[in-house]
Amino acid sequence: MISDSHTSFIPLAAPDDLLAQEAAAFRASQRFPQVVRAYTEGLARFREAPWIVNKLAAYDLRMRVVAFLLYLDADSQAPPGQESGATYGRLLELCMRRNEVSPRVLKTTLTLLKLAGLVQVKNDPDDRRRKFYHPTERLADFIGLWLGYAIGALEVLEPDNPRAQWYREDPDFVSRFFLAAGHDYMSDMPLTDRLPDFVSFFGGREGASAVIVSVMLAHFDGTEIPSRAKIGRRFGISKTQIGKVIREGEERGYWTLDATTAPVATSHLHAQYGHWISLELAFYARHMRP
Repeated sequence: MISDSHTSFIPLAAPDDLLAQEAAAFRASQRFPQVVRAYTEGLARFREAPWIVNKLAAYDLRMRVVAFLLYLDADSQAPPGQESGATYGRLLELCMRRNEVSPRVLKTTLTLLKLAGLVQVKNDPDDRRRKFYHPTERLADFIGLWLGYAIGALEVLEPDNPRAQWYREDPDFVSRFFLAAGHDYMSDMPLTDRLPDFVSFFGGREGASAVIVSVMLAHFDGTEIPSRAKIGRRFGISKTQIGKVIREGEERGYWTLDATTAPVATSHLHAQYGHWISLELAFYARHMRP
């Protein structure tokens, strides 16, 4: 177990690693504590979505499938003689490029998207076996919540770049972002590979992000951490699962437990959480352009 005296090691950015340098500059900003709070508050709002949408947001791999779908939808290029857009085959190809998303996770995610009304499925008129997954207006609302917490944080960090205004007024802002981010993602190291231990918990355990958000918000406000039952009700997660997350988080050194067995953030969590936020925001800032 890692105690609160443990100091997380944040490696120095290599001279040729521009994204890591940009993230380090964000962490060095005097505004960064405000940024972390804005990001956390926005993420909490995102995670409070209806339960079926929350099932998507609870796992990094499912969100990755959504990003792949939006990338393919924004990409006008397609094999000769074929319509552009997201099909199961094209999604599977992206998922298997690095063996990062299994066919099972892809199928589960597509099922959730259909049940939530976030995609419309249409058959290819030239090949009835091929189906296209088209985003709906509901998915546009979901994207607004998803990108909203990053945009809100970047507005604090870089107030001279009015990304919220770009998002509201430019109908092509979102598609440009997913297209540029998708191209970058395919050609560079995935963000999740830069901080694998933290992301495997934060984005890989159901309820972990909800508990981390709750712990951090209580720290910001100087208040008691909500009970497991309250966290579960707020984010649509069972009390049993919250308990499992708290036990694993303690083992990983992200918090200690006080006299009431409530988790209290360690310096290790603060460092890893801040590092992840800086990386994600640096990636988003690079591709959220007018």
